[in-house]
Amino acid sequence: MSRLMRPMIFSLLAVASFCLASLSLQAKEPDKSKASQQNLSAWLLPDPSFPSDNPFSEAKSELGKVLFFDPRLSPSRKISCASCHNPGLGWADGVDLSVIAGRHAMPRHTPSLINVVYRKHLFWDGRGTSLEAAITEHLQSVYGSQNEMIEEVAEISDYRQRFREVFKETEHISKETISAALATYLRTIIQRDTPFDRWARGDRSAISKTAQRGFVLFTGKALCVSCHQPPAFSDGKFHPSRMNTIDPGRFEITHKPDDRNAFCTPPLRQVSMTAPYMHAGQKPSLASVIQFYNGNPEHQIDKPVHPSLGLNKQEIKDLTSFLESLAGPMPPVSIPMLPVNSK
Repeated sequence: MSRLMRPMIFSLLAVASFCLASLSLQAKEPDKSKASQQNLSAWLLPDPSFPSDNPFSEAKSELGKVLFFDPRLSPSRKISCASCHNPGLGWADGVDLSVIAGRHAMPRHTPSLINVVYRKHLFWDGRGTSLEAAITEHLQSVYGSQNEMIEEVAEISDYRQRFREVFKETEHISKETISAALATYLRTIIQRDTPFDRWARGDRSAISKTAQRGFVLFTGKALCVSCHQPPAFSDGKFHPSRMNTIDPGRFEITHKPDDRNAFCTPPLRQVSMTAPYMHAGQKPSLASVIQFYNGNPEHQIDKPVHPSLGLNKQEIKDLTSFLESLAGPMPPVSIPMLPVNSK
């Protein structure tokens, strides 16, 4: 081999070795973009599920929808489920405290029914362990007598026929079947295709840079994720509100001192559509909620849930922008034609 060829061969071998080493390192080094995407996938809602003792059917869901909009299910025959859970108001009522029949204020804020299929606990104090049980309890609180409610529905011949078709039993109308039909319909009120969801699935232009910075704050400095966990943006647990109210909250159910003034963590999906906020609607805007948890003395009535987060004005704006990205347009809702009594 000539002296001129030796340096050239050594150079080629060195380049080859470097390339092989680089390929080896790339193979060992994890794909950060894929890992990041995998982490984001944890925030996506799974397909909704229906209980085995109350499976889904289109006919049952449609029956539940009709019952939901029928004011004849109330003693006054003037208000329906939709009166407090209005589709046009984020499936809530838009006021701080619930109002019944325009006169009786309830001590808590009406929660939205959007994505209720994913909730572990119903009511602010979590006393509802299933959607069917929660509906039954609410109907019993509205009606003094269970039989009175059943008679109101059974009196309408069109309802009798619908219940026969859905539940396959002759004129079988009961609190259980009424609640089962309503629960089936409520489990179809779903939104899981928000700008945030599209971003989490890989569309990097789905939300603004401001909102993306807000997500970093949400999962880091702002400590929101400690209670608002994926994928429903709620840990399903109960925490003291620190709002200095007399409402006993979860304590009324468990009688544990640590549960006094504790309420279930609300999910944050569609949150920008469901003002006001907190268990009694004490906060009118997302900004005021963030200020409260940021430890602003003006908004901090009692000791803070967390120490002051130290968020500046831009960070509050970023966090608010992210929370707004959790909302998407809901499918339009058509008001059903109510059954008539054709005796």
